Amino acid sequence: MKINEFKKKLSRYGFSVAESVDGLLTIYLGKYPLITFNQRSSMFTDVKLNLNTVQEIDIEGLYTLLKITKEYVDTPVKERFPEKKYILFAMRCAEGPVPIKQYVDAMNISTNNVEFHFGFANEKANAMEFTQEELDDLSDFFPKDAIDAMREHVEDMND
Repeated sequence: MKINEFKKKLSRYGFSVAESVDGLLTIYLGKYPLITFNQRSSMFTDVKLNLNTVQEIDIEGLYTLLKITKEYVDTPVKERFPEKKYILFAMRCAEGPVPIKQYVDAMNISTNNVEFHFGFANEKANAMEFTQEELDDLSDFFPKDAIDAMREHVEDMND
């Protein structure tokens, strides 16, 4: 289960999740902190139940909370956090003297050359998406600094 899905599932049952800078998740029922654990933990025994506030929840709610949390913790860490996607763009004077933003919608790669094909102005719909790993592989053919300058993060609908 992805982290966003975990939070959404908990919110359906009236729980909220606070995420600290150091990766700790604290699950609340109203103002009462019920559970704390590291979001990258892979063992259910790492989940700490706050016994001082557990009396604020009924047994069915506690069961639901623990069941959803166990499902999240049992999910491999790599599957919990969706990998960021990127698209590549360039500012080009393709339609006159004024530079416009055009996105890469196709590529040709040969043994020593990368050729980018650009779509229409500001058209993201057909832009190719890349993971960071794919961009790193692409830097074998094209300067990494140039790829980093062309890179734009794709906002996920679940973000």
